[in-house]
Amino acid sequence: MRKFVLLRTAQALLVFVFATFVAYIALFELGDPFASVGEKVLPPRTRAILHETFGLDEPLPVQYLTFLGNLCTADLGIDFDRRRLVSDLLAEALPNTLRLAALAFALELLIGIGAGVLAAVRRASFWDTLVTTSTVVLMSIPPLVTATFLRDRLSGLRLSDITLFPTLPIAFGHEPHWAQLLVLPAISMAAGSAAFTARLIRGSMLEVLESDYVRMARAKGLAPRKVIFKHALRNALIPFANLATINLGALFGGALVVETVFQFPGVGYLFVRGLRDLNTPVLISIVAYSVIVFVVLIALLDILCAYLDPRLRID
Repeated sequence: MRKFVLLRTAQALLVFVFATFVAYIALFELGDPFASVGEKVLPPRTRAILHETFGLDEPLPVQYLTFLGNLCTADLGIDFDRRRLVSDLLAEALPNTLRLAALAFALELLIGIGAGVLAAVRRASFWDTLVTTSTVVLMSIPPLVTATFLRDRLSGLRLSDITLFPTLPIAFGHEPHWAQLLVLPAISMAAGSAAFTARLIRGSMLEVLESDYVRMARAKGLAPRKVIFKHALRNALIPFANLATINLGALFGGALVVETVFQFPGVGYLFVRGLRDLNTPVLISIVAYSVIVFVVLIALLDILCAYLDPRLRID
């Protein structure tokens, strides 16, 4: 088991270095952030000073190695736009993205597992048809379409004198509470994932409900609710548990589109604004930490699976 953990850790480090280096090259190819474009005109002397200040006059490999060294000390540099510490920008945006991902994941579990269990227990009924049909539809719709539809139809919705969802785009100088901005993006992110979860749980539940130990539980006269939730659902969740970690990482990726559509002040929206302004320190910092989160989640999942199943270990 120790050998497997060491090997998996080494693989994770290699993936991180490769992914961040490729991202660094891609960002370098976007162009010079201090180039004279349109109405933005900088004298050559000013450009040279800015390049020297931000280390852009160094060769690309040197810039990347410097970035890796700074990453270890959490020194992410200063953004090109507002001259603020990138770590401060991430500290402001990250809690919002975590709230959004947590709510979206909770909705995915609640709706997906509930709908999947209902469809399996009421097999070939109206509810089964409704769940299977709606899940196919939701899985076919990109998050961008779902987010745009909800924004156009529900933003600015009022109930009596209470504004349920703020009007988008947000007016200059108006800062709605983060809780008001949270619901619609979370629903947009959770829709497709909940549909996938529902289909996965339905298939797994149908298989488990036909197993011998569930039939034995029913033959003993146990209550149907106890058979479904204690015996069947517990085992039906095993396939989903193997994908839950990956799906949680995918939710952070989906936040990129959804946060931009809803102008949600999270990491995804910060990344899009940085991409628009060629703000390299912001972009590469977000990419690096996103890779770290995803690689760590996958590595932990592999180690957990190897712990539970000795056949996956390396002797």
